[in-house]
Amino acid sequence: MSTDSAGLPRLIGILKPLLQTILIAIIIAGCIWCGALTQQISGRYLIYAMLIIVAWVAYALLFGIGIHSSLPLIAIVFFKPMEITFYLVLGFLLMMGFIEFLRRNELKLAIPYPMAGTLLLAFGILSAIKINTSMGYTYFFSTVITPLIILIIFANLRLELNSMYVWMQSIVYVAAVVGLYGIIIAIQNPLERLGSFWFTAMTINGFYIVSFFFAVSLVLYHTNLTKKLINAMAALLILFGMLYTYTRIVILAVAFGVFLLMLRLKTMRYVGIGFMLLLPLIIPSSMESRIELGFNMDVSLIIRALAWYNSLILIFKHPLTGIGFSVWSTWYPSVIPLQTLFAQHTHNVYLNLIVEMGIVGAASFLYLVWKIMRRFWQSCISHTGSILHFGMWVAMMAILFSCLTDIFIQQYSISILFWISLGLMQSLSSKEKHRAHI
Repeated sequence: MSTDSAGLPRLIGILKPLLQTILIAIIIAGCIWCGALTQQISGRYLIYAMLIIVAWVAYALLFGIGIHSSLPLIAIVFFKPMEITFYLVLGFLLMMGFIEFLRRNELKLAIPYPMAGTLLLAFGILSAIKINTSMGYTYFFSTVITPLIILIIFANLRLELNSMYVWMQSIVYVAAVVGLYGIIIAIQNPLERLGSFWFTAMTINGFYIVSFFFAVSLVLYHTNLTKKLINAMAALLILFGMLYTYTRIVILAVAFGVFLLMLRLKTMRYVGIGFMLLLPLIIPSSMESRIELGFNMDVSLIIRALAWYNSLILIFKHPLTGIGFSVWSTWYPSVIPLQTLFAQHTHNVYLNLIVEMGIVGAASFLYLVWKIMRRFWQSCISHTGSILHFGMWVAMMAILFSCLTDIFIQQYSISILFWISLGLMQSLSSKEKHRAHI
């Protein structure tokens, strides 16, 4: 026993310099890759990315290096997500995870859900081989690499008990500012669908839906009146930011999430009923026009119906391996020659996953989501009854509901938000399970 206990620190001491050398090599390779990538983006976006890096460095000097202390900085990215910042966040998470791994006394790597992760990676690579557009590789990273990296990192971290609170509050603050600007430009341009600082009004709704339920959860969680009012104001700004994107699935996703809150929390039942009654009064007139079109003739409904029909045909033809990430965008114009009926994707994440990766790959992806959500419910919500935990679970359920007509959780701007939230849920589930056995 004494020999083994003495040999382990010696082994760690030998391996640490090697691992540090590998880390330096990865950083150098990453710098070269980022340098090549930055040649393809405009100067102002490069400046934005550099400011985020400078903020990370300054924050690390003040509060230390670690995932927990970096959660507010990662939230800053959601002011205006870009493809380069998506890769920077992934690289940053890898670096932070590697540093924290080296700090441990034992070199033992936990791999959560190895079977599902292996199948997702295998069928994801098979789909990546078929990619014929540059955007396809981004979808490969956001759909396959992002969940695997984040879940492994968070499974090997010792996060603080309030890490989830820090993450939720940071996202709410960012979303409130984004929502306020979205309201201002929507009022100035009433006939246009704008996405605040974001590139599109549709994608930002995935961020709005999650952050709205984060804000509502924090209102219910806090006992301090000032903090309640701040988060309530943030929730209103986010809600109006959503409504001014004129997207109907948003109303349904919010109603679905509020319904889930009403089922479990008595205090939410009166609030929820009042919300349902007042919602028609606060919906912008342009939004009302879109809803009325839904009952008559709306081309967007036809676009989705055609996309779903053709996706089922593709699934029947390629059930096992799919057609590849984002191949749909180049194949679909030959099927739907009219530009007005074109769809960039299948407008349903569950169909889209099967179309791109096949049944096994899609099932592996959804199994990871389901397993984490189920375990979190059993370990945290059922045992502790925490409003904060339940609010996180509802936020994830609401965005999954909204994916019935979109692919939010596959898009790089939402993927990081979704999987970090699930990573925190997985980490807290492990803590609660460990605590239950003590």
